[in-house]
Amino acid sequence: MYPRRHDHNIKEQKYNAIREIVFEEIRNDFGVNAKGVTLRDCQLANNWENLQGKGYRRDRGGWDWVELFKSYQNKPNRFEIALTSAGTLGALAYGQTSRAGSKVRLDFIESTPVRPSPLGMRSLPVISAAATLFADIVGADEIWVIEPFVHLEETYKSVGFGPRTYYHQKVPGQMKKRRLL
Repeated sequence: MYPRRHDHNIKEQKYNAIREIVFEEIRNDFGVNAKGVTLRDCQLANNWENLQGKGYRRDRGGWDWVELFKSYQNKPNRFEIALTSAGTLGALAYGQTSRAGSKVRLDFIESTPVRPSPLGMRSLPVISAAATLFADIVGADEIWVIEPFVHLEETYKSVGFGPRTYYHQKVPGQMKKRRLL
């Protein structure tokens, strides 16, 4: 493995500090544990597909969170959050800023299929609030959920996202303008 360039390390430190501010605010405002995504979190999320029976939501994102972890750890400008309550993983999200930094993309969002969820119905509102704060700090004016599930569009609208539109005229997503906090 090659060592990272000096400018990459500086950028990583900058965004780590921003993520820590976001995590602290989310802990204070919502009373849930917000932290960076770990490999262990990703392994737990991958095991959600094995949960079956009454009390479990059937549909899931189907993403390989371990592979996403490997990929996103090389992106210093990443948005990442893992939410836990009472020691139980409740939700994960990965995204990143656009090249120009004017947008924050939420590429992957998933909550536990366990019902009732350890976070109640707060996974998306908390992730949305975290992304909004992250966008405010980095100076982005839009937040995009990239390729959201069609059956979740109303849920995204309920936390301030607009109707399905196109990101760079090709990728469907739902956008919300940055709120000033």
